[in-house]
Amino acid sequence: MAKKYEKSSGWIVYRKNGNKIEVLLLKWLNSKNQVLYVIPKWHIEDWEVAKDTAVREISEEAWFLKQDLEVIKFITKLNYTFTAGYLQDNPVIDKDVYLFLVKYNWKQEPVVQEEERFVWYEWFTLDDIKNVKVMFDIQTIIWKNKAFFI
Repeated sequence: MAKKYEKSSGWIVYRKNGNKIEVLLLKWLNSKNQVLYVIPKWHIEDWEVAKDTAVREISEEAWFLKQDLEVIKFITKLNYTFTAGYLQDNPVIDKDVYLFLVKYNWKQEPVVQEEERFVWYEWFTLDDIKNVKVMFDIQTIIWKNKAFFI
């Protein structure tokens, strides 16, 4: 069985909407045609550092302007392993995701990238996100870093 290692940069994007803080989650269609809530993340290119990937990919994935994005802090590194049934030879992929907290200084709503199997997005308040099933334990990560949502 083939094995691969990948590294990605992910981000918890938030905005202030009046006196509420809202977190962006994307609705993504997986290879089994199931819709899941996910945080935005993408592969780190060989020439990039994780922080640069975060800003570049948020801009590309959601069509946000880079000047409207502020990296608040590096949060953690997540690691998981999965079988990529959608790839030839079904390799086992060991993946690291470097996770950042990013503030969006709200100018426009995201634009969904359908070619990446994103079907929609939603903004959730910190209270509402507690009840959303998301890949990873994003709720715990958010609550541990709540003081940084400035």
